[in-house]
Amino acid sequence: MTDSIIQGLVDYFMACPLLSDGVFRVDALGDAPVEYTIEPAITSPIIQTYIDGSSERQYQFNFGSREYYSMDRLQNIQNSTFYEKLADWIESQNKAGILPDMPDGCIPETLEIQAPGYLFDTAMRNARYQIQLSLKYMKEV
Repeated sequence: MTDSIIQGLVDYFMACPLLSDGVFRVDALGDAPVEYTIEPAITSPIIQTYIDGSSERQYQFNFGSREYYSMDRLQNIQNSTFYEKLADWIESQNKAGILPDMPDGCIPETLEIQAPGYLFDTAMRNARYQIQLSLKYMKEV
């Protein structure tokens, strides 16, 4: 159990073997590679409310990173490949029932990929990539 959803997500991604390098932040991303961030998205959290007061919910967020970038296609293929592998890791964790820890009264159901990893913003020497995700969970009363 964790105190917050965001802390559970950070702990979950910190266990990912693909994130061996770099700094991990929340709501912040520096300008030098390699860094990772989790940023909550703007969305309604409630999907459905039940008669007993419990609800089906979602926590949408972006997992982003600052990566080396250049006109060299090999570097950029490496960046895109990282996000393909990250999506595969998330899907395999889902299949194995390994989901982020949640606060008391919240039961995780699935971590879904809403949009695959993509190039979000570039500078001449580095770029921001991100993948959009949604954690679906049940909140009890």
